[in-house]
Amino acid sequence: MSVLDQTAAASPGWPAHAFGSVKTRRTPPNRGGAVIAQTSLDRVDLFRQLVVPAGEDEVVISHISRRLAGHGSTESQARKAGYAVCVHLDELASYDVWSDERHCASPPLAAGTIHISDMRHTWQADIQSSFQVANFYLPQSALDEVAEGQGSRGAGTLHCPIVETRSDSVVTNVAMALLPALMRPEQASKIFLDHAWRALTAHLLKTYGSSDARPQIARGGLSPWQERRAKEMLLADLNGNVTLPDLAQACRLSCSHFSQAFRRTVGCPPHRWLLSQRVERSKELMLNSDQPLSEIALNAGFADQSHFTRVFSRMVKTSPAAWKRAQER
Repeated sequence: MSVLDQTAAASPGWPAHAFGSVKTRRTPPNRGGAVIAQTSLDRVDLFRQLVVPAGEDEVVISHISRRLAGHGSTESQARKAGYAVCVHLDELASYDVWSDERHCASPPLAAGTIHISDMRHTWQADIQSSFQVANFYLPQSALDEVAEGQGSRGAGTLHCPIVETRSDSVVTNVAMALLPALMRPEQASKIFLDHAWRALTAHLLKTYGSSDARPQIARGGLSPWQERRAKEMLLADLNGNVTLPDLAQACRLSCSHFSQAFRRTVGCPPHRWLLSQRVERSKELMLNSDQPLSEIALNAGFADQSHFTRVFSRMVKTSPAAWKRAQER
């Protein structure tokens, strides 16, 4: 499954910082997940976090790193009904892990390694070397919702222990695609973040879920009225504040079915289609108005001019100013 149409590379040297979430959490947390257990912010060089609503619970996405060895023991965390998915963006050469106070095999982990921890157990790590990770906390309720939307009875369990040293390009690509959103949360649309965590969860269920929880055969595309309604809702709010649950409910589908059906019908995920419509709207404004690019950016649904220029240049292969000059010749 192609999970995302958007990739990005991590930028080195970012300062330790915690961003507000999609729910506009402005107060930085005092602790965050490091590898599979908790750390405090004064022990790492970088900490960024997004909190995405998922029904009555929350999906938490974080990017954490420490350049120097010697982090030491992590802190205890409360047991939760959910899973922590850890993606290693750099090698983790030396560490020890305990689950429920029992030592686990702790092999060196190359960049690109992933592992999944059941947070109904307690976890503690002694991290001796430098590390850089992207973490996803997925509550059980979110897994159940995605599984049921794909025709399964429930999510069952996920199994990808650290000792297996598995690499997974899909999970790694999702993590890399979310790094810009962690760096600039004000530019991350709700529909993109909804799509990202749901697509990631669907992949995890398919690849690491118990057999009775794996998704059933996918269904067809949207009917004409469903396609029309979804596009009308997206166009009515180019800022991207509409969510996948909003669209799915309007089309009388589950979120998982809607996402798959939209992609089959339109050829891309909803957030990608929305980006293309923002670009088309910006072209209309550049051709038919005298607005400066900074105003066009906002009126076309972008967070600011830099966001507009970056997306436009990536999709059109030239900058907005250069495109406008070419049309005036």
